[in-house]
Amino acid sequence: MNSSFAAKMRDGRTLAYILMILTALFWAFNTNIARATADEVPPLALTFLRIFISVLILAPFALRDAWAKRDIVVQHFWFLNLMGFLSMSAFNALVYVGMNHTQAINGNLLQGSLPISILVASAVFAGRSISLKQGIGVLLSLVGLIAIVVRGEPARLLELQINAGDPLVFGGVLASAIYAAILYRRPEGMGIVTLMFVMMVFSSLQTLPFFLWEHFTQRTLPLTATAIGTVLYVAVFASVLAQLFFAEAIRRIGAPAAGNMIYLTPVFGVITAMLLLGETFHLFHAAGVALIATGIWLALFSGAKG
Repeated sequence: MNSSFAAKMRDGRTLAYILMILTALFWAFNTNIARATADEVPPLALTFLRIFISVLILAPFALRDAWAKRDIVVQHFWFLNLMGFLSMSAFNALVYVGMNHTQAINGNLLQGSLPISILVASAVFAGRSISLKQGIGVLLSLVGLIAIVVRGEPARLLELQINAGDPLVFGGVLASAIYAAILYRRPEGMGIVTLMFVMMVFSSLQTLPFFLWEHFTQRTLPLTATAIGTVLYVAVFASVLAQLFFAEAIRRIGAPAAGNMIYLTPVFGVITAMLLLGETFHLFHAAGVALIATGIWLALFSGAKG
């Protein structure tokens, strides 16, 4: 391997890590905002509108190319529908609805299982091998996540109760993990922006009936500053930018390595809570962050190919 090619490979991986750091940051805000506004913003309305607005945002950049590549879209129609369903429809709807029926600690722990779920899904659906260091790294990061969520008190795990929303949240996590694992099979000849646009179009159509059902029979989205701000944030940052960054990172370093970076989400959650809410930094925060950082280092720099 010549030095120039090796340098390009390092630059590509570095960019992937930066993209995943930003993705974790956007998702940290998304989780906090969604939880804080759950009583005001209906979950299915949030699911549909974040995806539909994302379609409108991407349309000026992707519509012409999507039309030019309509033969590819038709050829891979069902696969693109499946990808949209797993990554957006199922994940968002199940997590948002589930978080309305479970404790925050349960939701954080369940969503924290995403990196491990991606590792397993990659082995099952993509035939990727898992190195010992990768496995240890993911488990260390999970321990760090648990330390932060239970605030350094392991006894809190014994107090957990299974709630109606827990299977829904985990179902969303599992859907996202399968999406990440099979993303490598995306159609050739279609750029990442166009791919996301087409998937979001299909996902919008999939979630529209559920949004209408909720709107007319359950809850209506209020036209308040909080509701509008929540929808716009999750559409622009948690959907458009995060989905683009996540997919590009997976393309560059593989699903297991990119997925393990998601453990940074609770770290950013702690940091933003301290900055915005004035919460105090404790020893268990430091221990959790240290374990997560060690786990990520092992998983990403173990020498295994992504």
